[in-house]
Amino acid sequence: MRKFLLGAASIAALSVAANAAPVVDGSISGDGYGAALAVQTVQTQFGDQDGLGGNGSELDAGYATVSGGRLYLTLTGNLEGNFNKLEILIDSAAGGQSSYLSAGNDNTANMNGMTFDAGFTADYHLVARRGNDFGNDKFDLDWADLQAGTFSSYQDMLSASGQDGTGSTGTGVNGSPIEVGSDNSNIAGIIGGTGAANTANALAVTTGLEFSIALSDLGLPAGDINIMAFVNNGDHNYVSNQVLGGLAAGTGNLGGDGAGGFTGTAPIDWTSFAGDQYFTVTVPEPTSLALIGLAGLGLLRRRG
Repeated sequence: MRKFLLGAASIAALSVAANAAPVVDGSISGDGYGAALAVQTVQTQFGDQDGLGGNGSELDAGYATVSGGRLYLTLTGNLEGNFNKLEILIDSAAGGQSSYLSAGNDNTANMNGMTFDAGFTADYHLVARRGNDFGNDKFDLDWADLQAGTFSSYQDMLSASGQDGTGSTGTGVNGSPIEVGSDNSNIAGIIGGTGAANTANALAVTTGLEFSIALSDLGLPAGDINIMAFVNNGDHNYVSNQVLGGLAAGTGNLGGDGAGGFTGTAPIDWTSFAGDQYFTVTVPEPTSLALIGLAGLGLLRRRG
């Protein structure tokens, strides 16, 4: 009997260790995310300053995992401190939008009519931005439920210097706080231009923006979660070439018309670009861990 109890305890400990939640600090180091789910394919035209340390806007790679009833998502790279927008669209529930319709927050209506790739229907929209507002460094975040057409905005929510650090939102449309970590210290990764991105350099970047979102605020997904991320300008109407999943080498900023032109709106048609401009994280089945544990206990019984 003693051997059985020790075996059960060991399995529980191993299960906890294997599924330990990442620390939300803006870095993937030591967090057990595993391999990148998306890697940048094209150099940035949104302020890298050709790799000379400009800390412009670049999305190097996307990492995600599910643990403890929460989605953990890290996008390595940089978001320029000029209130450019990081747009994160999440497809995690039945239904959703195949053509974007704003919930009404922060001029996102400028993207109305944006057409998503086949297989992607947006349910939720997270908007992150950082910058200096009349001498005050700040980091702001919006969370929108696109199916309900509702949103909540959270202002100046990080510790430390204001643009970087850690923090969490309050609650509103999101029933649980969204945890955020921002580390904009990267000066490596991809360089400026429109050529093919250096994959090894992109994967070497470990810092950027990290989020933790309760699955209960994502419709309690039981299968795959699809995530699309791209950098936009301050008015949501001039889209960069920094998208995960990536665009073809040679692609410049998309602007508002998909070809780099400024039109005042950005109803980009993502189906006109090769490949899928989103990546996928699988939600583990609730019973899988229990089955692993039971299998282990059965082996211990037979050995006893």
